[in-house]
This record gives sequence, C-alpha cells and structure tokens, in this order.
Amino acid sequence: MKQSIKRKMQSGQNVFGTWCMLPSSFVVDVIAQTGLDFVVLDMEHGTLSLETAEDMVRSAQVHGCQAIIRVGDSHESTILHALETGCEAIMVPHVSTLGSAQKIVNAALYSPKGARGLSPYTRCHGYTHVELDRSMSRHAEDTLVGVLVEGKEGIKNLPEIAQVDGIDLIYLGMYDISQSVGLPGQLEHPKVVSQLEECLKIIKSSNKFAGTFSRDVDLCKNYKNMGFDFIAYVADSYALTSFYSNFSKELDTYR
Repeated sequence: MKQSIKRKMQSGQNVFGTWCMLPSSFVVDVIAQTGLDFVVLDMEHGTLSLETAEDMVRSAQVHGCQAIIRVGDSHESTILHALETGCEAIMVPHVSTLGSAQKIVNAALYSPKGARGLSPYTRCHGYTHVELDRSMSRHAEDTLVGVLVEGKEGIKNLPEIAQVDGIDLIYLGMYDISQSVGLPGQLEHPKVVSQLEECLKIIKSSNKFAGTFSRDVDLCKNYKNMGFDFIAYVADSYALTSFYSNFSKELDTYR
C-alpha cells in the first residue's frame, strides 16, 4: 500500500472510496485499479466470510488501495480477527454511547492505548516475530479506528463519543441522520443538511476525521466542501445494478 488513508487525511487530503457488498476478491481487484483510495468490505450486511475478506484485503493492497473492514459487531474477538487480516482499518457499526466507543478502542489498539491481543504469526505482522518492534510501531501509526454513529441515541451522545482518545474516524450514517429528523431518505432536505452540519461541527471540533456516504457525484462535492474527510460513494452491487439496468433500458428502445 502506498500510503494509509489515515496519513493522507492527517496531511489534509480528502479520501474517496466505495462499499463492497459482493464477497469477491475479483471485484476488489477491479475496483482497486481505478484509483480510489479505499474500499469498505461490509461484514455486517451480506454474506462475506473472514477468509474471503482476507483475500479481498490482499487484492486491494496489491494496487495500493486501503481495505477497511466494517465488522458486524463490536465484540473484542470480532475486531481482533478483522485486524489480523492485515487491513489496518476497521469501522464498527451501531456506536451510540461513550462506553461502547471506549471498548472499541480497547479492542483495536495495542498497549498502552488499548488491550488488543498480540500474535506475531498472523498476516498483519507478516507471520513472523522477526522485526516485531518495527511492525508494532507501524500499526500504532497507521491503524485506523472508525465508528459509525447511528440512530437518535448515537447522535445525542456524539459530543461524548467524539472525545474518546483512539477514535480516528466518525462516520455519519446519512439515512440515520435523515430518519432522526423525521425525513427518512431525504438526504438533501434542509433539515437533514442542518442536522448533518451540526454533527460535523462536533466531530471537527474534537479533531476527528469525519466520514459519510454519498449516492451521487454532486453530493460527493457538497460533502467535501462542507468539510468531510472521508466519503464513500455507493456500493459495488449498486454500480452493477445501475449499469446493467441502464443498458437494459437502452436495449428496450430497439428490441
């Protein structure tokens, strides 16, 4: 990998990527060659296994693209197994309290910042104890811990969550934001945008990176201009569905 997205964002760069719902290293191999900064491998939704996720991490890294695993839950073992694939970045869903955010940091980071278990004989350390100190130092600098703040409780507790040391990225679920103000799915409604801006202000004032989802290119530009550092554009499954749906409609005009 050329440079971790954590370092890119620390240097002031915006990073753009997409969600991977399809459990396929071949799909990641294609996407990672397009120049995107990251792919988020979704282990919360869909049917992605840990073994397949590790292969997808490899496919991304070959092309200098950061693989991030969105784990299915915040259990210590779940977070540990995801990071052992060598992805060096996780996103944890359904974070709504200060305590849950602190537990995630504890599970994701090595001592002294956390209590993550250590084995040098996994992919994340090159399967060897040789130069373990160097590997540990790199992980301390590059491991990205992201949380998805979702639901009314999460938004309410955002000021506390944003203060947790060890959390790097706070990702705002746009559909949850819209639902919290009674406008589900209306991502561009003024009330939704206003709530989003309030959340963004809290995140940035806490010196955390802010992330969100975009379903079109214009929204990507808007979110970048608002101050978001990390923007995930739709998903691989949608890209295929959209492309072939449009193709099918074109075919219908001359069938």
